[in-house]
Amino acid sequence: MCAVQPVDALPSPLFCGGEAMKNTLISVPHGGRCYPQGWFEGAYEGRARSLEDAGTDILGMMLASASRPALIAQIGRAVCDLNRPENAMDKQICPEGVFTPDAVYKPYITAGYGVIPRLSAAREAVYPHPFTPEQASDILGRFHRPYHQLLARQLTTILATHPHGLLVDLHSMPDAGRQFNQKKGSNQRRALPDIIFGNLHGATVPTYLVDIIDQVMGAHEFSWGWNTPYAGGYTTRHYGLNIAKQTDSQLSVLQIEVNRTLFLDRHNAIDSAALFPIARLLDILLSQLEASL
Repeated sequence: MCAVQPVDALPSPLFCGGEAMKNTLISVPHGGRCYPQGWFEGAYEGRARSLEDAGTDILGMMLASASRPALIAQIGRAVCDLNRPENAMDKQICPEGVFTPDAVYKPYITAGYGVIPRLSAAREAVYPHPFTPEQASDILGRFHRPYHQLLARQLTTILATHPHGLLVDLHSMPDAGRQFNQKKGSNQRRALPDIIFGNLHGATVPTYLVDIIDQVMGAHEFSWGWNTPYAGGYTTRHYGLNIAKQTDSQLSVLQIEVNRTLFLDRHNAIDSAALFPIARLLDILLSQLEASL
């Protein structure tokens, strides 16, 4: 776990692999576990950490290779949610600011999960005080823009040399209706499958790639579903719908949500051994997709 550090000492996004980059890039926007010194103390630290996508930074590094780079956020989501647009600002977090978010993001903002989150996973306040517009702008400038600038540069490189690129947005999801490390064959109700794939209901991944994903998943023991309840966030929407139109090459964007109960114990500690079969499956899946682009 990364120690809390002063803002100026916080690390930049981690870029793994990519020396011989081909047609795929992995983005891990909620994998960060670093926080500015003094921002979250006492109960607020636990609330901030509850927003982390546990295990995704490790999975991202396991999937990265020379031909398949991974861009992994190191700043915690509680500081800045990199899977929201800059203007998705909560007025309760920054009362004096003027923001005009797209309608699709307003439910997230109202719920307390804008670009600077207001609430923890348990819906408790993350910050004791709001920010000024200058403070909010500084957070975006330090963390949000550098991540997406690097992400956009890498996608430009891919699309300049390949007719079809793939951006994978990697996340992990909670599952309140399922016990941790539940074994196959258990009679307990499963609220969510092992993995949920999101493509904005068909808008960001073509049908033939969807078919490949279903075929690969059908040959393995993991359960899966599509788009419910996670069809894709800002990364999927922005790059899959907007950036894709700005190039002659085709860009597919796939969001992957991995059920945390597969690799967390009852104390929310990561079981590293449990990540290996998940990484093997995703590696097989991505290899099949890469070969088909």
